[in-house]
Amino acid sequence: MDSNLDQRVVTAGLVGAVGFFGLCFYLMSRRERKEYHHVATVSKLFLHPVKSLAGIEVQEGHVTKRGFKSNGMYDRCFMVVDEDNYYMSAKQVPKMILIRTSFSEDRKNLILSADGKPDISVPLKQEGELIHSKIYSMRCSGNHCGDEVATWLSEFLGGTYRLIYCSEELPGKKLQENPLVGHLMKRNEATLFQDISHFTLLSEASLADLNTRLEEPVTVKNFRPTIYVNDCSAYAEDFWKYVKVGFEGAELRFTFHALRCKFITLDQETGTYHSDEPMKTLKGYRQCYDFAAHRKIYGKIPIIANFMNTETDGVIRVGDPIFASLQYQEHIKE
Repeated sequence: MDSNLDQRVVTAGLVGAVGFFGLCFYLMSRRERKEYHHVATVSKLFLHPVKSLAGIEVQEGHVTKRGFKSNGMYDRCFMVVDEDNYYMSAKQVPKMILIRTSFSEDRKNLILSADGKPDISVPLKQEGELIHSKIYSMRCSGNHCGDEVATWLSEFLGGTYRLIYCSEELPGKKLQENPLVGHLMKRNEATLFQDISHFTLLSEASLADLNTRLEEPVTVKNFRPTIYVNDCSAYAEDFWKYVKVGFEGAELRFTFHALRCKFITLDQETGTYHSDEPMKTLKGYRQCYDFAAHRKIYGKIPIIANFMNTETDGVIRVGDPIFASLQYQEHIKE
């Protein structure tokens, strides 16, 4: 009796083990294969410490699970809110783009500058009131940076505004909460105050091609990428599913193409909207085909550049080679 029971237990154990290893083999066989090819070179890197304010060109930085970090500061770690704690962007307040940002010498403060105003310094350590807001239905929060900078912003922009700061200690904005593209995000992926991704990647060739179609050329500032690349053909980045940057471990994952809004028509020098370009031209040749797989995300909105999220942390620098694992994109209409 006991020997029969032992035999059944052993048999069951062997069947379970075979099943387990069979499942492991099946899952491993289904894992995405990545074959990397040298496709481009990093020509510029940009950090935008405050959402919708002018950015800073940097030489190197860190790829992290919260986005780009350079000189001790994260991309979009600050955000302007109104008196109702609703986030503000240059779409509603165009003059925001005229506020320049820079680092203090000790890299412990953000410096804001604007014509006709004295510079103001904002510490990266903030312990003010915790302000709760939302960006495209996604909950976010940050510490109030004080009345002095609030007054500075309100006087320059004309209204009632406050600056808030999202530190590493705060939970960040959960990307899966986005009703449109949350299903493209991984569990627990979060950003600070970026719209919906850790990085935006654009090629010089894509911008150059767009400018051949415009009467008045636009600059890279209109598109606010984190990573700007050269040594590739126009729109080559459409096909980069995974990207490795340099040789220090940094890896990014394509999430979806960068949807463009009226922000790209903002005159970066005057802080005014006076043209429907380049939006009008992009609509004529940079839309996705209208079929079910992509219609819900893109609709008729023009696209240029890629939104990408961090797969693996690492250091990236201007001049680094770009290696990509390719994907086939049949849905882009050109």
